[in-house]
Amino acid sequence: MDKKCILLGIVGDSATGKTTLTRGIVNLLGPENVTAICTDDYHKYNRKQRKELGITALHPDCNYIDIMEQHLHDLRAGRPILKPNYNHSTGDFDPPTYIKPARFVIVEGLLGYHTRILRDQFDVKVYLDPPESLRRQWKVQRDTSKRGYTPEQVLAALDAREADSEAFIRPQKKYADIVVRFYPKQKASVDDRLNAKIGLSPTRPCERLSAIIEQIADEFKDYPCERSSGTPCLHMSLEKWNGRPFEVIDIHGEIDEKQTEVLKMRLGNLIRERNFDLNLDEVGLFQKGDETLISYPLALAQLVISYFMINSMDVRMRTSMATSA
Repeated sequence: MDKKCILLGIVGDSATGKTTLTRGIVNLLGPENVTAICTDDYHKYNRKQRKELGITALHPDCNYIDIMEQHLHDLRAGRPILKPNYNHSTGDFDPPTYIKPARFVIVEGLLGYHTRILRDQFDVKVYLDPPESLRRQWKVQRDTSKRGYTPEQVLAALDAREADSEAFIRPQKKYADIVVRFYPKQKASVDDRLNAKIGLSPTRPCERLSAIIEQIADEFKDYPCERSSGTPCLHMSLEKWNGRPFEVIDIHGEIDEKQTEVLKMRLGNLIRERNFDLNLDEVGLFQKGDETLISYPLALAQLVISYFMINSMDVRMRTSMATSA
């Protein structure tokens, strides 16, 4: 059991925040404890070939799904892999990288839950589900600032990929244990912070986590957000998303540092019980141009997901003991 790794999947369409979410979890638990890889490196064709073939990078036929399956199986077993590298700047492939898994492995990408074999490798499956208008905004910001595209080129590429997004990416949401949805207020201004909903599937119950969230929400129920017209900054509810029931943690973007620090301390204590040192100063950070900003809802999402990763060690141990009994 000690040689096996815990695998966390983070799946979502392009520019949904997968890398930002991953980076915060790695910083929280420590890079010595977490290996992060991206399955978007497993493309069969470079950018020029995809254009000639008329296929997008989102299509399963454009990716070595069988090699992804084998590599995730090896990582879960604690074995190293030789991972391919796709260079988004050049549109071609760089030399592969030798990857030795740490105690936890985060696997982010577009098609991580596409097959049953892939899904079975994960201990925790997360899906990022921002509104499409927000994703398009993020995509334009990222690809114009980091990848040298014009806004018109980015929007054209989004339109060209829409059919594959609908056919192959979004259907994976139904396999997620945790759905994270960052979203703006209905009447948002430029400086408004994003709200977040963290949906927890009843297939992954966690009474202690829910109890802590509910307790803190009750403590701060009469402590409204600065600009939220009396709306509580934190509350829990039962909702149906795409026909599936979820226990939803709703975090208002205007939640302040005082409330966040209480949450960070109590959620952090749950993780520390498993003898993990945490770097709480590194959660919630994101880039906006050349500026590094902090989002408290993002920080809490990273903490909640990290707790489920840690808790998965106990789940796996109990399952192993029950199987061998």
